[in-house]
Amino acid sequence: AFRKMRKFLMTTKKLTEDEAISLISLGVDFGVTQVVDGNWGVHAVIRKDIFAGGDS
Repeated sequence: AFRKMRKFLMTTKKLTEDEAISLISLGVDFGVTQVVDGNWGVHAVIRKDIFAGGDS
């Protein structure tokens, strides 16, 4: 989830790797889920309004 979020921020928001990692550490919520069959999932969520203008 961390690597996918880092790549997302670097490609869509044109952040450097250091900027993306800094933003992840401050503004991303990570969650862990478990489904009925015992599989685990990890997801990362970032609010749109953290970016200027709140777009995308």
